[in-house]
Amino acid sequence: MSLSLCPAARFPMVPQFPSRTRRRFCQSAVALALLPMLAGCDRLKSALQEPAVGDPVWQADSSLIAKAPPMLFRVLRKPDGDQVVPIATIGEKGFQPLYLSNRGWRALDLNALHSGVTLQALRGGEVSGTVKITRGMWEGGTALDSIQGCRVIVPGARAQVPDGVELLLSGAKPQRPTGSGSDAAIGQTLETIATLVAPTLGIPMSAMPRYRRQVHVVPTGATAQPTLVVIYDDPEVVPDSVPVFPQPRPRQLIVVLDKGIYGYKPSHTFSTLGNRKSPPRRRFLGAVDVDEDGKAELLFGLQDPRAELITIGFRFRVEAWDQSFTYERLRCHG
Repeated sequence: MSLSLCPAARFPMVPQFPSRTRRRFCQSAVALALLPMLAGCDRLKSALQEPAVGDPVWQADSSLIAKAPPMLFRVLRKPDGDQVVPIATIGEKGFQPLYLSNRGWRALDLNALHSGVTLQALRGGEVSGTVKITRGMWEGGTALDSIQGCRVIVPGARAQVPDGVELLLSGAKPQRPTGSGSDAAIGQTLETIATLVAPTLGIPMSAMPRYRRQVHVVPTGATAQPTLVVIYDDPEVVPDSVPVFPQPRPRQLIVVLDKGIYGYKPSHTFSTLGNRKSPPRRRFLGAVDVDEDGKAELLFGLQDPRAELITIGFRFRVEAWDQSFTYERLRCHG
């Protein structure tokens, strides 16, 4: 209703002598016209008013997001498509797990995980192409997925990730560690590796053909030659009823080798039966220099869908790979 119907409202200093009915009508019209204006003023005051007590959690989250540090992402293979999940920042301070509030995760999703964002694909120990995000977690107003009863969920953005890529990076392309190996030396090492480790782990040489072998040649910078990550997997699973002693042969064996004075030698080993009573089997994710010291760390995950984000990092010290950090968070943490 327009104020032009109420002359008294437009010209309050001019004497007007409307009828009692007309006067009441004009007063009602003025009140109705002013309601949106008053409500707008209240909203403006509320928006400008500083909160009595600050929110230190949000201040920390927003400060981190504004700095846009390089981030490390895990790739999750889902039936309805691949998801990429941020787990940590990397840089001079090393591997720093991301622990954000619900508001912080949503802000990160809006700023760094929306469609069109390009991430670097890490295959083994080197950047191999890029991956483009096609949908953020909350892009479009609806959640990409959910976990029942979860109050705070780590966002997972949608992307199409090539096979063999388990890690993605944001930020500048990491420096490639120097060093290259001889194919002949690597081949000779792979031929003799079984005789180096099988006897000490109680594996008969006749049982070695039962394992499926994966070989990763990774330029880590730990030595002048590439690091070899060799994984032996046996499809057989030992039941929990098998007694601990005598110890059955491992169903998974991981051997990491590096070049020393007298050739390649084991610098880290891991073995497990892979059943409920023993550590879960692991899988190699890749190698990335998380602390910018020129030497890449080796990263492993677990072959367990219930712990799909757990990430174990190893750093090379004194001719051996020692566990230096573990990311143990699940997607739901609240």
